[in-house]
Amino acid sequence: MTLFRDEWGVPHVRAASLPEVARLQGRATARDRAWQLEIERLRGEGRTAELLGPAGLEWDIFARRARIAAVARSAFARLDEETQGFLTAYVEGVRAGLAETSCVELDGPDGLGPAPGTWQPWTPLAAFWVQQIHFGSFPSKLFGARAARVLGPEAALFRTEGLSGGSNAYAVGGGRTVSGLPLVAGDPHRVFEAPNVYLQVRLACTDPEDTFDVVGMTFPGVPGVQHFAHAGAVAWGITNAMGDYQDLYRVDLRPGGDVVRRSVETVLVRGEEPVSVEVLETERGPVVLDDPEDGWGQALRTPGHELGDLGFGALLPLLRARSVADVEAAVEHWVEPVNNWVIADATGKVVHTVGGRVPRRDEAGEWTGWVDPLPRRTTSPDGVLVTANDRCTPEFDVLATGFAPPFRADRIGQLLDDAEPLDAERAVAVLADTTQTAGDPLLALVPADVWPQALDDWDGAMDGSSGAAWYAALRAEVVDRICAAPVLAPLREPSEHGPLYEPWFSLPARVAGALHVILAAEKPFGLDLRELVADAARAVHDPVAWPQNHRFWPLHALEQFDLPHTRTAPATPLPGDTDTVRCNAWIPGSTVTVRGSVARYAWDLADRDNSLWVVPLGAGGNPDSPHHTDQHDAWAAGGAVRVVTDWSLLTEEKTCP
Repeated sequence: MTLFRDEWGVPHVRAASLPEVARLQGRATARDRAWQLEIERLRGEGRTAELLGPAGLEWDIFARRARIAAVARSAFARLDEETQGFLTAYVEGVRAGLAETSCVELDGPDGLGPAPGTWQPWTPLAAFWVQQIHFGSFPSKLFGARAARVLGPEAALFRTEGLSGGSNAYAVGGGRTVSGLPLVAGDPHRVFEAPNVYLQVRLACTDPEDTFDVVGMTFPGVPGVQHFAHAGAVAWGITNAMGDYQDLYRVDLRPGGDVVRRSVETVLVRGEEPVSVEVLETERGPVVLDDPEDGWGQALRTPGHELGDLGFGALLPLLRARSVADVEAAVEHWVEPVNNWVIADATGKVVHTVGGRVPRRDEAGEWTGWVDPLPRRTTSPDGVLVTANDRCTPEFDVLATGFAPPFRADRIGQLLDDAEPLDAERAVAVLADTTQTAGDPLLALVPADVWPQALDDWDGAMDGSSGAAWYAALRAEVVDRICAAPVLAPLREPSEHGPLYEPWFSLPARVAGALHVILAAEKPFGLDLRELVADAARAVHDPVAWPQNHRFWPLHALEQFDLPHTRTAPATPLPGDTDTVRCNAWIPGSTVTVRGSVARYAWDLADRDNSLWVVPLGAGGNPDSPHHTDQHDAWAAGGAVRVVTDWSLLTEEKTCP
């Protein structure tokens, strides 16, 4: 088995068997992302406080109560023997890689010291679920319940994508491309992390009975490729389908109530006494929130808990896929999160299908089975399929009642309709578009006597123009004024569920995300919108250029735990906005952006080496690596770098046998 690197330090794995591929992928990942692997393992085990001290306690209590590790072990036991062996080999490689590398967070002069414990065959499942468990709807349902208590029916004004994340993905038929074969492109939107949440990789197996060669992106700690990949004859990308697949139930915790299993786990806390955590399980799921004084709690129900399955049965079929039909068959194994899969192959077939488990519910909210069939669309050779977390067609209503607004999807469709035949570079250029189309309802309320000259020639681009600066300043003023409405005062209070849920309870973020809905209402929250917007417009003076007030700010894991960290990522001024195709989300009251495109790709089905991909920083997790931030400039400019698969153009890594 051999490990190669391209000029960006991306690992290219070539081995003679599936286990050898997995083993070398694990080893290469550990060499590149040692700290990231270890902190994600500890999150999955609910043991971050052992390393980080009290800062990790809130997460660990949640992880224990949510039974993340227990479900991961159960899901591993349910897998077929070959997939279990694949995960086991990957973990063997991770262990070997960790033993031969170091990272500044653990081993540096001010490092935390060795992380407790070690990787287990089920750890990749836990690491995956850590990334996904808050990606569903239940945190937003907590905010929705509070809003309903405070506002009654007006709480519906906050219907929006929320903070669950978004993405763009599209596929065009061969009739719209330079090559005559389909093209798949997209970019996932998540919290910016340092190192990045997605890792580029190539996996090639030379076994004559099991040959595959796939380039794609994976979560560090998870073998294979999942969400975005080009397997030569078939390629795919995903977006969040916004499925409503998580529920919270009020449950009786008193003796004789809803609890069917009770146990006590001990969380070790660095520098302090251990903490005992009572883990309560009900027939509907584990209790993740409780109020010991009144004897009631909230149980979390998810497909993962319900089935003891996290969808890893899809991993090997995806690696071996040769056609759209193969990918669709693999997606049948998917559990959560519920995703849109945009797939195309070299025969010209293009499909958009939904994968995952969405519960059917009766009138009382009880689960009665799974939605089947899930939405599926096809298109002609001259057609286009676009998904940007929106309600693509009425058939998607079986997934949820709330979707992302259509601004990104509509803009992508418009750009594709206006485009010349696409190649990968033109496909990426579509994803770099910064035109703001969500702002029209706000600008329509600006009185003529305060209409600024800066808007006269503004084309809507959220860039360094004076128009973008004025619009952004106006929007900030309007959001602040809406948040100050007396009726919203209770929603300005911190989350009653603790800091872990605070991002979902930020009133300014909620108002900003639902602004187009609020502005369409008649006197929302008792406010006179025309007067409010007029006053806000008069308050805008000499606004700062938008990118200068909107800087790239990836979060290191230590920062996510509110611990000190010496930043190494550039604070680059960025164009784009929350609802532009090039998503760099706005945080009210802040001069940074912490959520947006965490990868960008364009897969050419005619020639994989004409494809493009990029991540916000680079392949290397170590700040001393030459590949720590070497892709950043291309990403920040809205571009991407070439995919290289010619082995003769790659460099063999001699130190990794």
